[in-house]
Amino acid sequence: MIIPNGLDLKMCDNSSLSQPEYRPIMSLKFRIVVIVTIILLINFAAAGYFMVHNARQALVAEMESSTNLAKGLLINALPTLRFSNDLGERLTMIVDSVRDTRHIRAWFEDMSGEPLIGHEKNSRFINTPDAPNWFIKMMEPEAVAFRRLITKGSKSYGYLVVEADPSDEVNEVWADVKVLFWLGSFFLMLIVGLIYIALRQGLRPLELLEDALGQLEKGDFSARVDTSVVKELSSIQFRFNHMASVLEHTMAENHALAGSMLSLQEEERRDLSRELHDELGPCLFGIRVDLGNIERVAAENKLPEIEEKVESVKVITNHIQSLVRKMLSRLRPLTLDDLGLVDAIRDMLHNWRDRQPEIDWEWDFVGEFHTLPDTLQVTLYRIVQECTTNSVRHAHASHVKVEARREHESVKVTVTDDGVGFQADLVRGFGLIGMRERVSALGGRIAFDTAEGRGLQVRVLIPLKGNDKT
Repeated sequence: MIIPNGLDLKMCDNSSLSQPEYRPIMSLKFRIVVIVTIILLINFAAAGYFMVHNARQALVAEMESSTNLAKGLLINALPTLRFSNDLGERLTMIVDSVRDTRHIRAWFEDMSGEPLIGHEKNSRFINTPDAPNWFIKMMEPEAVAFRRLITKGSKSYGYLVVEADPSDEVNEVWADVKVLFWLGSFFLMLIVGLIYIALRQGLRPLELLEDALGQLEKGDFSARVDTSVVKELSSIQFRFNHMASVLEHTMAENHALAGSMLSLQEEERRDLSRELHDELGPCLFGIRVDLGNIERVAAENKLPEIEEKVESVKVITNHIQSLVRKMLSRLRPLTLDDLGLVDAIRDMLHNWRDRQPEIDWEWDFVGEFHTLPDTLQVTLYRIVQECTTNSVRHAHASHVKVEARREHESVKVTVTDDGVGFQADLVRGFGLIGMRERVSALGGRIAFDTAEGRGLQVRVLIPLKGNDKT
């Protein structure tokens, strides 16, 4: 169905406006996923911490072992210095042999601390690790070094220094940490994704139940939910379906009763209108004829007092006749019986145009309306009448448009003005409650789109099914 201005019609009750929809800040699915993610991250961080802690302890043990090995090699090689004619060459050979040991670096420095053989004294590592600085600082053990004074005879030449180099071990641990990080990230996303999918499927019945409750709120009592999805929710779903069924049956009875009352009311109004028109109309006409005769006789006999009384009675008679016409119009629009719905509305709008020429009146009718049930025609006429009256008396509009469209299964009427409007939460008074009752009695829907300063649009949708015999 096409709704004017692309706005959906909402069922309006007679008591109060619909409450604003409550939306929690965080959904249950998101909360559970966040909690599980935090737990997994804590476990992941704890596993990483223990891995690094154990790796550092192993690194310390490895450094001590390598240093002890290098120390033994150095001690075994130092006695050969006594028999060497070239002390520098021999020291170079010793330093190179020690440096071939894994995780060890060595150099020879003079008595003042300046390196003579080997150039890594000012660097903590022979090979700078690929790991970031924060990881190196976290993994780097305390320096494990061995210093030996080199003498020949009574002369001291300097110190032979051996120190552990953890660069290779740090690189290996960093590589393991990166593998753990990427594997952990992959499994973390996989687990969170699977949990989210499981929660989405598990909570789907609750979402369907929420949607069904939303349908009930909008007046669609045909909403039902599947009771065979989740065993734990089947009792709630069964009771919801029973409640919706009872509400649907009750609303159907209420609509039928309201429709019957509306039909009976219109029938009584039509009968009363006919009686007033057929009985009181001729009587008033007879009074006017008799008054004319009396006035003529009084004029012939020059009876001014009688003429004054006749004129007074004429005024009263005209007033009574005017009141009768207004009563007939309120009870039953005579033009509706004489002209049909579309022409009756056109006649009404033409009268408004004559009385309010400063307002731009526009109308558009699509479809056949003369075959509509009598009660439905009267309801549509009254709605247009009430809306246009409000536009003139209360909205101070400069443009009013009336649209009516008959479709295969429904009739839609839209009345739009550019008046002052009013707050959407104050849709009361001005005959709007009466319009709601009439539309609801026919199983239809009515919506008010308005705000202060931007006019009012009244949209009515009445189904033809169930109203074809009213």
